[in-house]
Amino acid sequence: MARRARLSRGIATWATWMLRSFYLSLVYGVFVFAGVVAPFAFGLGYVWVDNFTPQKVAYSILTELPVSQIMAVGCVGAYVLVDRRAPPRPNVVSALGLLMLAWITYTTFALAVAPEFAYAKWDWASKTVIFSLFMPFLFRSRTQIEAFLQIYVFSLGAQFLPFAGKTLLSGGGYGMNYGVVAGNSGLSEGSTLATACMTGALISLYLARHQTILPQWRVVNWGFAGLAAACVIASVGTYERTALVGIAVVAGTLWLQSRRKWTYAVVVGVCAAAVGAYLVTSNSEWAQRMMTIGDTQDTSSLGRILVWRWTLDFVRDHPLGGGFYAYVIDSVTLPASADAPNGLVIHGKAFHSIYFEMLGENGWPGLVLFLSLIGASAWSLLRVRRQARRIPGMEWSVALAGTGLSCLAILLTCGAFISIAFQPEVYYTFALAVMLSEHLRRVQKQIRLDADRTRFGDGRYADGGEDPGWDGVLA
Repeated sequence: MARRARLSRGIATWATWMLRSFYLSLVYGVFVFAGVVAPFAFGLGYVWVDNFTPQKVAYSILTELPVSQIMAVGCVGAYVLVDRRAPPRPNVVSALGLLMLAWITYTTFALAVAPEFAYAKWDWASKTVIFSLFMPFLFRSRTQIEAFLQIYVFSLGAQFLPFAGKTLLSGGGYGMNYGVVAGNSGLSEGSTLATACMTGALISLYLARHQTILPQWRVVNWGFAGLAAACVIASVGTYERTALVGIAVVAGTLWLQSRRKWTYAVVVGVCAAAVGAYLVTSNSEWAQRMMTIGDTQDTSSLGRILVWRWTLDFVRDHPLGGGFYAYVIDSVTLPASADAPNGLVIHGKAFHSIYFEMLGENGWPGLVLFLSLIGASAWSLLRVRRQARRIPGMEWSVALAGTGLSCLAILLTCGAFISIAFQPEVYYTFALAVMLSEHLRRVQKQIRLDADRTRFGDGRYADGGEDPGWDGVLA
């Protein structure tokens, strides 16, 4: 009987594995088929693969295929052969992205102090940069941009929905792998997941108000609001201090965009006071961990500070950086404690900051390029918000530009304490700035053409010429 029971469980487990693999392969096949018909769908498939990583979740079929490579080749091939419409103009963000790609390639192959590790990171980091540069070619219209946002949020959902559910049942925990992918990198790492959840919450709230692809039913809008709530729950459930910082930034950016600032401020103030009181009075593991945010004597915080000091010393001798994973050669000493009377020496401690990550790995030029990308993207989003307000029907782009700025603020604030300089969500935000800017430019051009036809009535500017008299109106 025991043997029969084990055999039954084994068959049931095997059947579950095969069904999961078949289902994920079917989803993958749908993206490929749709990409043949509409090239931007290949881009959606790449976003899904990049964030959901089905090859790590499936047990067969997809595990044997170069899933990312197939989607990437499909993106470029379908665009070149089928689409090629309305390519984006040369712009500052894309130019800086190309320079970043060239620079990280140079530091990897010419300056790396740990070349065997550097190439592994360059392999995926360069793909992140390249795809972000190509995204404005694929996602041009409102529907395409919105589809990208929805696929991105749904892909994240595979990580934060299980995490949120298990947090509600068990209370969460530090270092727990409650998502579908185990490990300590990417979205399976707590701080990175908490940061991605905060950006996912903002995008979900945007979709709840402005999405047009799904039916305009109240239950759909509430569904996106529920996704935003799940993002916050999962973020809190990681027990990461980064999550509390991210929630504070989300609250601040939503306040800036709120039309009822006083009401919002009162509600947020009451919630903040309640959380503060809980932190002071509670002895829970979560509260105790949050209370160490400003404690420079905390082992984790002190280790970060020591690594940052090491990085500054390192770039004095290597101003151009030491290539990816340069931190593997570092060595920091924690002061003496009860567990380590003679101090504790730690080798290969990560940078734990996007700024020191860029500085240590790609030197001062890399840090300047990164900060320039941030500044150029923010300026582009601000420009879209300012100019799109004057155009009827472009309210969605005004709101999305604001969401992009808020996501940028979260990534820069939370990223000060974690190494996510080349995670997809960062470069997706840069790409979003270009996509919105280019969409606005096309709308403005069409408005000028329509106005010219109305004024002259003979198609005088129908070939794409612009009437200088409209430049000041739409600038």
